[in-house]
Amino acid sequence: MKGEENVMTAGQKDFSKKSMVDLDVRPEVESGSDPFKSIMTAISNLKEGEGLHLINIFEPVPLYTVMKMKGFDHSTECIDGVWHIYFFKETGTPAPQGEVSRSAGSQTIEIDVRGLEPPEPMVRIIETLPQVGKGTVLLVHHHREPLMLYDKLEHLGYEAATEKVSEGYYKVRITRKG
Repeated sequence: MKGEENVMTAGQKDFSKKSMVDLDVRPEVESGSDPFKSIMTAISNLKEGEGLHLINIFEPVPLYTVMKMKGFDHSTECIDGVWHIYFFKETGTPAPQGEVSRSAGSQTIEIDVRGLEPPEPMVRIIETLPQVGKGTVLLVHHHREPLMLYDKLEHLGYEAATEKVSEGYYKVRITRKG
């Protein structure tokens, strides 16, 4: 990519690729590691006005919601099978609302992600997190233990307890820390 190229957000704001910090996670992914901690470290080290240019072998859809919760918008392009995701600070965008069912007078939000194909269970869970305040429990009905979710919850200020109810059925209770 030569010269100054701009990335357009959904709101058609310009963001210069020159102010992006590159993070190529392909070696981590190819070795079987989850690059989430590397991505969060890179985000925490960004200076004012900088964004993150993430380079990956697949489109990290669940990461979009995590980053949105941290105040980042994104633009994505795939070039010759390599994904380039540009994360940059956004302003004034409300948090996404998940599909939930609430019991009257209860502080529990329930979602059922059984039968959904990855990454949809993680996306639904992360999209619902902004609705979980102090004293509220997000109860997730899942078909497996969501091991890849735990680090993401930790970084976002949540904790989870998982109970295996039966083969192919887990209840995951998610609460805000503190």
